Amino acid sequence: MVWRTVGIALLLLMAAALLPSIFSGSSRGHPSERSSSTTLKTICSAQADFRANDRDGDGMNQFWRADIAGLYALAPGGGPAIRLIERSLALADARPLYDLSKEGERAPKAGYWYRAIRHADEKTIDAAARFAAVAFPAAYSPKDRWTYIVDENNTVFRADLGHGRGVEVFPTDEDLRKQWSKLD
Repeated sequence: MVWRTVGIALLLLMAAALLPSIFSGSSRGHPSERSSSTTLKTICSAQADFRANDRDGDGMNQFWRADIAGLYALAPGGGPAIRLIERSLALADARPLYDLSKEGERAPKAGYWYRAIRHADEKTIDAAARFAAVAFPAAYSPKDRWTYIVDENNTVFRADLGHGRGVEVFPTDEDLRKQWSKLD
C-alpha cells in the first residue's frame, strides 16, 4: 500500500513537471527544429572545410558565399563536385546558382528551405572571412513557425518572424538581442 502511494505521488509530480511544457506551445525539441538546427551546423562544417582546404582552388582561404547548393555542386577546374553537404540539402537551396536538375527535384528538407545570406553590417574588406545562412519554413504554421540563422561563429539563433520568407541578411548584434533566441 505504501509503495503504491509513493508510486502515484511520483507519477503526479512528473505530470506536474511536464504539463507546462506540453501546453506552452513551445516547439523546442520538435523534429523540424532539431533537423533545421542540425542542418545549419552541417553547413558550418562544410564552410569550415571549404575555407581550410581551398575547395574552389583559387589560392585563397575564404568561405563559399554564393549559395548553399555550391557546397555540393561546385566542381573546380571541371573536376568532380566537392559534395561537402548532402544532395537533399543542395536541393533545398531556395536560391541555387547551380542547375541541380540532374540531381533531382528541388524540395524543402524536412519542411525547410535554406539560403545563403549576407551580414547586415558587412563590409567588402571582411566579406571573405564571413558567411551566413538561413533556414525558413516552406509552409509557415504553428508547428513550423521558426526561422533559423547561423554564421561563421557557429551559433544557431531562431525567431518567429510571423511569416515563412526567411531573412535577407544576418542581423546586427543589436537586432539579434532584440528579436532572436540563441539555441546553442
